[in-house]
Amino acid sequence: MQERSAKVKRVQHYVRKHQDRQAKKKRSAYMAPIKLTVGIMLAVVFVYFGVQIYSAINVPMEVVTALSTTVNEELSGVGYFIRREIPIEAEPEGILHYTSTDGEKLHRFEQYANVYEDDSAVETTKRIQAYDKRIATLENALNYSSSGDESGEINVTEQLAGDIYDMLLQVSDIADDGNYTLMTEETAELESLIINRDFAFTSASELQSAITLLKRQRDALKSTIGERESALYAPYAGYFSSVQDGYEDILTPAIVDNLDSDKLRAIVSRAGRSLEGTVGKMVTDYSWYFVCPLRGDEAAKLTVGKTYQLRFSATGDLLIDAQVYAINKKTGSDPLVVFKSDRELTRLINLRRQAVHIILSSYSGLKVPREALRMDDKGNMGVYVITGMYAEFKKIEPIYESREFYIVKTNPTSTRSLLVYDEIIVSARKLANRKVIA
Repeated sequence: MQERSAKVKRVQHYVRKHQDRQAKKKRSAYMAPIKLTVGIMLAVVFVYFGVQIYSAINVPMEVVTALSTTVNEELSGVGYFIRREIPIEAEPEGILHYTSTDGEKLHRFEQYANVYEDDSAVETTKRIQAYDKRIATLENALNYSSSGDESGEINVTEQLAGDIYDMLLQVSDIADDGNYTLMTEETAELESLIINRDFAFTSASELQSAITLLKRQRDALKSTIGERESALYAPYAGYFSSVQDGYEDILTPAIVDNLDSDKLRAIVSRAGRSLEGTVGKMVTDYSWYFVCPLRGDEAAKLTVGKTYQLRFSATGDLLIDAQVYAINKKTGSDPLVVFKSDRELTRLINLRRQAVHIILSSYSGLKVPREALRMDDKGNMGVYVITGMYAEFKKIEPIYESREFYIVKTNPTSTRSLLVYDEIIVSARKLANRKVIA
C-alpha cells in the first residue's frame, strides 16, 4: 500500500508540473502582444521627448535688421486729364520741323517750328543744331575755366566726378523704374558733365579758339539754307505741345462742373475730332484737371477741398499735389472725382488717359515683423535687440499695422529707442532683458 501511495504522489507531482508549464506557455502567449505594444509606446514617448529636448537646446536665433520704410494707403483708378487747350491750325507745304520742345512756354507770335522745301534743308538744319549743342557744351566748359589757376588750366575733376556720380544715380533710378520718357534732361546733363571732365585740363584760350571755329562753320551752313526755310509762329501765348488726340476742344474745363462718370465714358468712347489741318496745340492755362471714376466707398474716403498726392503711371515715383475740386455724383453710377492742380504741367502736357494712385496717407518708420513683438513684465510692447553679448528690450510705438509687420516710430537721438540697423531678435529661447545670448 505504501509503495502504491508513493507512485500516486509522484504521478500527481508530474501532472502538476506539466499543467504549470502549459499555463505558463499560455500566459506568455497572451502577454507577448501586450509587451510589444507597451514597448513600442515607450519607444515613441522617449523619441518624442528626445526630439523636444534636442530642439529646445538647439533652436537657432533668428534676427532681422531694423530698416527704414514708407507705406502708403492709397486708392487706384484710371482717369483723364482736362486742360484749356487750343489746337494750332496750319497746313504747311513742305517738311515740318519743330524748334520748340513739348511743354515749352511761348509768347504769342513766337516761333515754334520751321518748314523746309526739301530733305537736304532738314539735314542741314540738324547739322546746325549739332553745332549749337557742341558750342553750348564748350561754353559751359569755358565757365569752369574762369575758376581755374593762373595758367588757365581747369582743375575741378573732383567736383565733376561727384556731379557725374550723382547724375548717374539719378539716371539709374529712372531706368530701374522704366520711366524712359523722363531721362531726356538727365542724360543731356550727364553728357555735358562728362564732356566738361574731358576738358578739365584744357586751357581757356584753346576752348575759346574751338568755339570761334565752330561758330564760323555753323554760320556757313546757315547761309546755305536761304529761302528754303520758313517759320511758323504761335497764334496764342501758352505752353506748346506737338501731341494731339482730337479731344482738345471736347474735354475742356467748361464741362467739369457738370461732368459725371456716364458722360465721361460717353465722350471717350467716341473718336476725337479729325487732326487734319492742325500741327500741335497751345495750353493756355497752367492749371489742369484730372477726372477719375471711383467706387462709392472709395470716393467716400476723399474730402472736397483737401490736397492729396497723385502718382501717375507715366511719371514713375513723382508725387504731384492736387486738390479735390469736386466729387460729382449721379444716381446709379460711380462718383466722378475731379482733381485740380497747377503742378508739373510741362511733364504732364502730353498725357490724357492715365492710371493713377491716390495717396490717402503715408507712414514712415522702422519695419518690425509681427512675430518679433514681445511684452515685458510691465505690459509694455517692444522687441528684443542684440546689444553686444546681451538681449536688450526696447519699447516700440506702432504707427501702422499689417498682417506681416508693424511700422514703428524711432528717435535717432535716444539709444533706448529702436534704431535703424538694430538687430531685432525674431525667435530665440527664454528671452529676458540683459540676458547673455550665444
